[in-house]
Amino acid sequence: MTAAQPTAMMSGRYQRAFTIAVVFLVGGWHLAGAGGQLLHNRSAYGSFAFQGAMWLVMALAITAGSVLVLRGAPGWRTAWALAVIALAASTAAAAASPAGQMLAVNWSWGSAGWTGVLVLLRRRFVELVWFLAAEALAILSVQLWDGLHRTDLAGFLALLAWSTGAQVAVAAGVRALDAAAGHAAAAARNEHEARERAGTAEIIRAARHARWLALQESAVPLVAELAAGTADPGDAQVRVRCAVQAARLRRLLAESDQVPGSLLHELHASADVAERRGVAVEIETAGLLPRVPGPARRVITDAAIAILTAARSQARITLAAVAAGIAVSFVADTGAVVRLPAADEGVAIEQQQDGHTLWAEARWNSR
Repeated sequence: MTAAQPTAMMSGRYQRAFTIAVVFLVGGWHLAGAGGQLLHNRSAYGSFAFQGAMWLVMALAITAGSVLVLRGAPGWRTAWALAVIALAASTAAAAASPAGQMLAVNWSWGSAGWTGVLVLLRRRFVELVWFLAAEALAILSVQLWDGLHRTDLAGFLALLAWSTGAQVAVAAGVRALDAAAGHAAAAARNEHEARERAGTAEIIRAARHARWLALQESAVPLVAELAAGTADPGDAQVRVRCAVQAARLRRLLAESDQVPGSLLHELHASADVAERRGVAVEIETAGLLPRVPGPARRVITDAAIAILTAARSQARITLAAVAAGIAVSFVADTGAVVRLPAADEGVAIEQQQDGHTLWAEARWNSR
């Protein structure tokens, strides 16, 4: 599991909880609020069956919308289809209400608005504004058709402010809570990544310190022998030992440099000692080189140090990107077979001796 996954899950759980709350709010309003008003005023309607049918149509739209939003944000066509169904049912129920009593007995205005809040919950806020404006215009048109008086207009504006205001407030609140959940998830993710970086840095520091101690175990005795005069700098074997330790020290210093292409950088550092004693070293690359982990890089550079130390006058190193990783080829005039490190850390090493020329390849596969 990546660092982003648990925080994304946390944010998703918060958003789902907010969605479930809206589903219960809309369903509860339609069942208790609109349904209660419908039953209370059943004798006032010219056709209670028609009003009941419109209530059922809106209940089906709310049910379908609830299922869709719980599964994820519905597409705009589906969301607006359900919103239009709710708007049509609301307008039809309002038009069938008794003239002059529509605002008092109309149960559908609130349910249609809450249905729009539900199905447009995760869409642009302006879409909800358009829907609520269309619903208000539809109800106002019904009032104008019945004959609009000053008292009717005041009642309409009061209901508009109360109903639409509550719906806009809930939709805005859910968006604000979504944003807060996103910020909390981002903060948790940043904290998790910071802890991971600190832990990784500590692991790297400990590994480098261990390699430094290992280098001291091999380099300090050599320096002590040279200082005591027991090792002759003119001896070819002593010079080889010195070259190996110098190359390893340069590689260790190169590992601490935070640069892209770490393997290439470390190979250049390893080749420096060979170049100082007159070996012509060519290092070439082919393709976009992948990032090679530190343990695998050390196996490859150990092979390079062994070959470059044994090279007499020239050596060529080629780094090539391959399908599954990287292939590092070595050609050097060593004059003898060089003992290379064993395959390890996903690195396979092959070598061939052709007269005075050594050919070797270290291949690292990421899989």
